[in-house]
Amino acid sequence: MSHPSYIHLRLHTEYSLSDGILRIKDLCRAASEDQMPAIAVTDLGNLFGMVKFFKEARKYGIKPIIGCDIWVSAAKHADRPSRLILLVQNKNGYLRLCDWVSRSHLNNQKEGKPVLDRAWFEEDGTEGLIALSGG
Repeated sequence: MSHPSYIHLRLHTEYSLSDGILRIKDLCRAASEDQMPAIAVTDLGNLFGMVKFFKEARKYGIKPIIGCDIWVSAAKHADRPSRLILLVQNKNGYLRLCDWVSRSHLNNQKEGKPVLDRAWFEEDGTEGLIALSGG
């Protein structure tokens, strides 16, 4: 009987500027040693390390799952955004996530945090993205 594989779906790296210390090379090496078939990097509020992560994971034969841990405007309390993890399913999802993260940094910061506006989900659609809300 083979051992079941574990896949991390929420990891913050050195590119999560406020709370991550995990280096991408170390992450990929450790995941390879643990025989993980895939890992997701979901840095907080940015996609800065995704190209480096994608290339490094592929070197080790690991499927890279791209994502982001984001703040989303709350329906009732605009002053209290909630957290949500978005994982990329395909190219459309990646482009959509890049657009939203960029827009949130440029046009929608609340107390120094980039916040996605809930309305963007309806305006742009959510095709190509998977949301994890059990933070």
